[in-house]
Amino acid sequence: MRGLKILALLVGLGLTLTPQISVAQTLEELEKQAETAEEAKNYEEAANIWRGLIQGDRQNSYAYIKLANILSSQGKISEAITAYRQALQLSPESPVYEEFGDFLAEKGRIQEAIAAYRQALQLNPKNPTIHVSLANHLLGIGDTEAALAAYRQAVAIEPNTSHYNFLAEALFKLGKREEAIAAYRQALMVSSQTYQSSEIYSKLGEILEYPEAVAMYQQVSKNGPKNESFYGSLAELSFKRGYVDEAIANYKQLIQLQPDATNYTKLGDALIARKNYTDAIAAYRQAVTKDPSDYYYSQLSSALAQQGNLDEAVAICQQVVKMGEGSYDTCSTLNLPLYKKKGFAGVMAFYQQLANNIPQRQLAALYIQLGENIAYNEGSKQEAVAAIRKGLQLDPGNADAKSTLEYLLSN
Repeated sequence: MRGLKILALLVGLGLTLTPQISVAQTLEELEKQAETAEEAKNYEEAANIWRGLIQGDRQNSYAYIKLANILSSQGKISEAITAYRQALQLSPESPVYEEFGDFLAEKGRIQEAIAAYRQALQLNPKNPTIHVSLANHLLGIGDTEAALAAYRQAVAIEPNTSHYNFLAEALFKLGKREEAIAAYRQALMVSSQTYQSSEIYSKLGEILEYPEAVAMYQQVSKNGPKNESFYGSLAELSFKRGYVDEAIANYKQLIQLQPDATNYTKLGDALIARKNYTDAIAAYRQAVTKDPSDYYYSQLSSALAQQGNLDEAVAICQQVVKMGEGSYDTCSTLNLPLYKKKGFAGVMAFYQQLANNIPQRQLAALYIQLGENIAYNEGSKQEAVAAIRKGLQLDPGNADAKSTLEYLLSN
């Protein structure tokens, strides 16, 4: 009977058996052919092959699932759902319900996805991944208690870092701060990966009171005095919470372990917050030494301009232009300081000197940003309009500039 079905399938597909090719090999080749067509985005060809396989064997649930995937890729959602349901009639198994739930959730049919996940869990209640998927979508529709219960089920089945992390995030979102802290601490206890621990320490630091967070990071640094990620986390937390001096001290400690451009720049930013321009500029110079790129030069030139050393800042802009570097942020940071010191004519003359060395669209962006900065800082409306119009001459398709110009002219 099986051989007759396969023969009928092959005839329907226009294929014939040769003595050298067995039935099993031919079916295997057809499946591979369908998968190859799908990878090449030849969805219609792939769908036809799977339909042919189904025609030859109506009990082939795998073919229905593959057909559903193809139909989904074609945007044929209703047909894909029908194919999934046919697969479930043949094989009402937990993995099929789970895949169906993922498909429905991806298409925004959340209630139906939740129902599919529940069906999957009835068949396999010990699968933590399904509990997490169910919890994520229950949380999305506001069924918080059911979501927490599902997260807790996942933790009970498999108490790993990821599941505790999911639970902690949900608890914190729902205002259950103490429970969230406890869950994060549990996540740390079972974590075996440094990158996971660093992320959790960062999240935990965000919700602890500042003295508690400092004590936690200090303990971590004692346990791993050469682990720079913890010093970085404490420095960023201190800066964010407004403890700038503490942030500066921690960034200096971090730089001893990891003296890269990013950390020197973060130190410079913290020093700028204290208006300590001299030390900030020294930090930015170190960053440029490590990575002489437009981004780090822009930090240095901005600090120099704030200090009042506009001539050196301009010289750095010119150096970046000669390098042909990036988006020329180094030059754009100077437009407002130049405008304030040398007036509109002075900054326009300076940009004109750069015109032959900067690609037209990037030069247009400099003019447009100049106009926006003049307008937003209550400079001359007429000069702001003139700068943006100059930018549009170079880049007439810039929709944002057109919108800004329209706004300025109408107000």
